[in-house]
Amino acid sequence: MGLFDWLKPRPAIDAPLQAKIDQAALAIDPLIKQIKGYEHKLAPAVVRALAHCRDIAAQIPGPFEISRAAFGSDPLVHALFASADAIDQMFATSQCVREHFPQMALGTGRCCALLGMRLHEKAGFGAQLEGEMVRTDVPQKTLYFSDHTLAEPAPDEAAARLRLADTLFDGMINAIAEHVEDVRAERAGLDQEKAFASAQARAGHNIHGRTIESLQERLAATCDALQPQRLLETLTAALEQPETLLRLEPIELCVDRTGIIRDGGAAGDVLRFARLTSRDPRQWVVLLASLDHADVRRALERFETARHFIVI
Repeated sequence: MGLFDWLKPRPAIDAPLQAKIDQAALAIDPLIKQIKGYEHKLAPAVVRALAHCRDIAAQIPGPFEISRAAFGSDPLVHALFASADAIDQMFATSQCVREHFPQMALGTGRCCALLGMRLHEKAGFGAQLEGEMVRTDVPQKTLYFSDHTLAEPAPDEAAARLRLADTLFDGMINAIAEHVEDVRAERAGLDQEKAFASAQARAGHNIHGRTIESLQERLAATCDALQPQRLLETLTAALEQPETLLRLEPIELCVDRTGIIRDGGAAGDVLRFARLTSRDPRQWVVLLASLDHADVRRALERFETARHFIVI
């Protein structure tokens, strides 16, 4: 950087970027906004984090049609659900559907949403043909999924990926905020511990001097970490390495129609999806789902009728 570069005005921050910067600062500590030039210190890190979130959103597989018809024709959908009825049950019990169904697919009759699931592999033994012999003690793994959850519906794929990028950024900021809250909770605990130790010492109890000194040192460290300037540094450093907070791992498995994982592609269908790692301790397999408004409505009507049917 040359001498005269220092005299150039800082590049302007547009309104959308400023909104993201302020969102991050307010989530961690509103006092960060009182630091002179905080927005310019945060801007490059926020830009990097936003780009990472957009990359993740763009790499989520799909959209795939999720319907009773697709269960019979698409090997991926067949592997994701235990039955076609399970798809209807997901629609009928989904909080996302209940909250957004009236606005879903008003223009095109379709919408996109994030579909998340938990992946499981169950080990066991099964039969396998080897030449003219049938072995019944072959080690096998069966693939199945649970906790199917729909989220973040949007009118089309482009809108869905934009919405997901924003949601992923929100989750990243919340993860950093949760870390800061843990430090605040630690400070409160140390305050109580120090007060208790000091009270015991004043009452004549035998409290080792190093105990109180150690508590004071730990308390000073947490207090320093919670100063607005330190929090700004922590926030900036975390957003500069967004891959430590948010990752998408591609998964490719060969699975036959009974759900058994096979080694060779000839014995089954190659399925591709992705595992999302975020602040949620549960790891979700995710994809974009394409939903037909009529399919969802039929599922809701079917389960509503079932709830009111009495067998005597």
